[in-house]
Amino acid sequence: MYLVHRIEEVAATYDDSRRTLAEYALREHARLPELTIADVARETYTSKASVTRFAKALGFDGWRDFIREFVREGAFERQHAADVDVNFPFTAQDSDARILENIGNLMAESVAATYAQLDRGMLAMAVRHLQRAGRVWVFGRTPNHYCGESFCRKLLAIGRQATAVSPGEMGIVARSLGPDDCAIIISYSGNNADANPMAQVGAMIANRVRLIALTSGGNNYLRKTVPCVLTIASRERLYSKIANFSTEESVSYLLNVLFSCYFAREYEKNLQTKLVGGHALEEERLAVLKEISERR
Repeated sequence: MYLVHRIEEVAATYDDSRRTLAEYALREHARLPELTIADVARETYTSKASVTRFAKALGFDGWRDFIREFVREGAFERQHAADVDVNFPFTAQDSDARILENIGNLMAESVAATYAQLDRGMLAMAVRHLQRAGRVWVFGRTPNHYCGESFCRKLLAIGRQATAVSPGEMGIVARSLGPDDCAIIISYSGNNADANPMAQVGAMIANRVRLIALTSGGNNYLRKTVPCVLTIASRERLYSKIANFSTEESVSYLLNVLFSCYFAREYEKNLQTKLVGGHALEEERLAVLKEISERR
């Protein structure tokens, strides 16, 4: 999880001076490196001690360490800036044609960024986890849950047991799994160990479940806890955005790559299962349509 995401989490989590300072840092990010700790305290109507506590809440020794990382991350973001703003890819003044172009470019850039960060060794490990597991489970809150459902449907079509776990059933399902199961944990922030789906990771590790995490870049709980991690494109803010355009495209791409690499390990067998199953489903559909037609 990058620093800007951690600042957003502080703004959303606390209801004291830390929230005030987090919102100020997000709003005044361009000016922040030029300000002293006294400047920040004065403009936020807080104190120097509060500013220091804010920096420590983010894992830094003090304000100077925080600003050093803030500047470094800002420079990296500017250096790798995309053509389209992933958080606000269109405005109220944009035409339909401009929106069409921007969303298309955003999707392409999200896939390209995901591809560039894809660790081939991690991908191979994830495929092995799928191969060795008897059942596959996907844990993700909405909208990641919907991406998981699509992935599971592809696996079901080639004869694999796969389930996208309902957000309300994560706890009970996680505790029922064991060494024959593979669980895919999807969380962009991946940082709150007390919130689902991260809250279920400890129980699954204890039960020796094979784990695959899909999460953003930077340090977070999932990266520290799960050995097999695939990286979601990380330029999107947690909350300050129109929609999860980039994240959804990145997650879908990773799951499609994971499925395709798994499929390719036993290509002929999986293709035959898919074709035979597809033919049988089509025959069932036509039979139902015929029955409905005859009843009329």
